[in-house]
Amino acid sequence: NNLFMSIAEQMGTVLENTAHSVNIKERLDFSCAIFDIHGGLIANAPHMPVHLGSMGESIRAIIQAYKGRMSDGDVYMLNDPYDGGTHLPDITVVTPVFDKDKKTVLFYVASRGHHADIGGISAGSMPPNSRTIEDEGVRITNFKLVDQGRFCENEVRALLSDHPQPARNIDQNIADLSAQVAANAKGVRELSAMCGKYGLKTVQDYMQFVQDNAEEQVRRAIPNLKDGNFKLALDNGSAIHVQISVNKKDRS
Repeated sequence: NNLFMSIAEQMGTVLENTAHSVNIKERLDFSCAIFDIHGGLIANAPHMPVHLGSMGESIRAIIQAYKGRMSDGDVYMLNDPYDGGTHLPDITVVTPVFDKDKKTVLFYVASRGHHADIGGISAGSMPPNSRTIEDEGVRITNFKLVDQGRFCENEVRALLSDHPQPARNIDQNIADLSAQVAANAKGVRELSAMCGKYGLKTVQDYMQFVQDNAEEQVRRAIPNLKDGNFKLALDNGSAIHVQISVNKKDRS
């Protein structure tokens, strides 16, 4: 588990050292993690917790969108809150990790960084008076950022500028996305080296063990919880209702 975590931490170090924006380089508003073949979280560095809970959904969205069409050297990005994103400035960059024959995907690595601006009706892309998601900026559902090793800079520039309220500093977006690609590349190298040292089966077995152990720790905590419900009124007159029932026998 510590070894998996250290890979995510090394990814974060690369991202911090190579990013250009204050948000990522100095404010450290980013997160890095590694995932299994199904998009399940294996390990993350202690970065931004709000990023990490939903990042697996973003990985699975990319897997679904590009199933059977991934190649070694491809990198993808998205920020869509409907596919595991948080808010639009948080762009997730996803890289598949292939086997030594470059044919089969074994794992995924991802980095999520808060870009200083992604367009929208006000600078910073977090307008309090937005009424639609487009008011917040450019929504990216799934986009191939690197195509078999070629960074698709022209395509990214077109994506970020083709919007009623386009991104305001695309050069900085490009620089930070390049840093995220570099961070993921570090993760790919370290995971490949781990498989070379310990063997693929051992690495996969321990990944499963880490997940099983995490599940057991959570299930041990669940019986200490109590049933509860909560209602949150929204400013448009609707309300969110949440009700939780604890099954102590099944620890669920």
